[in-house]
Amino acid sequence: MKISALLLGPRDALVLAALEQCHRDLVRALDQAETAADPVARLRARLRYLGEWVRHHPGLYKVLHEGTLNQRAGMEFKQEPGGRTTAAVRRCMNAGLAAPGEATEVSLDLRAAVHGAGSSRVNQPDLPWPPLEAQIDRFLIKLAGIAPVSLS
Repeated sequence: MKISALLLGPRDALVLAALEQCHRDLVRALDQAETAADPVARLRARLRYLGEWVRHHPGLYKVLHEGTLNQRAGMEFKQEPGGRTTAAVRRCMNAGLAAPGEATEVSLDLRAAVHGAGSSRVNQPDLPWPPLEAQIDRFLIKLAGIAPVSLS
């Protein structure tokens, strides 16, 4: 359910509009990160870009995903990246490069893992986190069933 900006206070309506624009910019950048022809490389690039984006925009990430506005306003624009990640997973499955399964579920697992990795780094920066790239590769292997050789 989408809540009209008219039902929000002026500050929240302004923040919501800014978040929507930032989200559009992020979707465009995620799409541009997928430059390879290989579906695994495209999915990997998408997830890595998302993880790096969180690292470079921790405040914006927290407002987009952890703020109270999230709980009060329907942010339908946030559905688009998930649909595109699902399509990327489906391309890997269709090419026989990922384990067969339900692409939407695998996409949600991958997104939860990458968001968790990003959020953890933002909220607990002093922990000895492994390199994000290696962690994303492990997510692809464990959650999507992508063969390690496909990530070389």
